[in-house]
Amino acid sequence: MQPIRTTSEITANIIIQPLQRTPLYQKLAKKITELRLLGMPCKDITKSLNISKGTVIKAYKFYKTIQGGEK
Repeated sequence: MQPIRTTSEITANIIIQPLQRTPLYQKLAKKITELRLLGMPCKDITKSLNISKGTVIKAYKFYKTIQGGEK
C-alpha cells in the first residue's frame, strides 16, 4: 500500500517587476551623433527621424558622455 499524497496551498507574494525600457534618445544616440558628425543640422535630423529637437540634443549629449567615459 502506498501513502496518500495530498497537495496543499501555500500563500506566496510574488512581485513582478516591469520590463525596463531603454529611452528613445538612448536608442537613437549613435545614429544621431553620426548624422551630426556628417554635418546634418538638428532640424533635418528631427524631420528625417520624426522626433523632437529636444530628443536630438539629449541623444547627442548622452552619446558624448558615454564616449567620454570610455576613454
